[in-house]
Amino acid sequence: MPRPALLRFALPRLARVLPILSIGLGSVQAGAAPCPGSTQMALNACAAADLKRADDAMNAAYGTLMERIGPKAREGLRAAQKAWLPFRDQSCALEALGSEGGSIRPMILAGCLAHLTDDRTKTLRNYLTCDEGDLTCVGRFQE
Repeated sequence: MPRPALLRFALPRLARVLPILSIGLGSVQAGAAPCPGSTQMALNACAAADLKRADDAMNAAYGTLMERIGPKAREGLRAAQKAWLPFRDQSCALEALGSEGGSIRPMILAGCLAHLTDDRTKTLRNYLTCDEGDLTCVGRFQE
C-alpha cells in the first residue's frame, strides 16, 4: 500500500484508538477511575471494570424509567432495549475486528461497549428529565 493511502487508512483509526489506549493514564469514560496498572492485563481489567460501571448505571436508569412509565410505554421500552443491546454488541465487535487475536482486544471491545452504554444511559436519563409538553418524552408516558 503506498504511504499516502496507508496514512488515509491508518490515521482515522489511530485517532479513535488513542483515547482508549490512554486508559492507563486516566479515564476517558465519565465516572471511571484512572487505571493504576500499565500492563495489558491490568489495562484490560480496568476497561472491564469501566464497562461494569457503565452497565450498572444504565441498568439503574432503565429500572427507574420502567418504574415511572405506564404499561404500554414499559412494553415499548423493553422492546427497544432488547433491540439496542445486540446492536451495541455487534457495533463494538465490528470496531474491535482490527485487534482480533491480540491481547489489546478485550480493552478495545470493553472501551467501545462502555462508551455506547454511557450514551444509552444519557438517553434513558434524558427520558426522565424532559420538558413539559414534550410529546416524545418517554418518562411522561403513563398509559
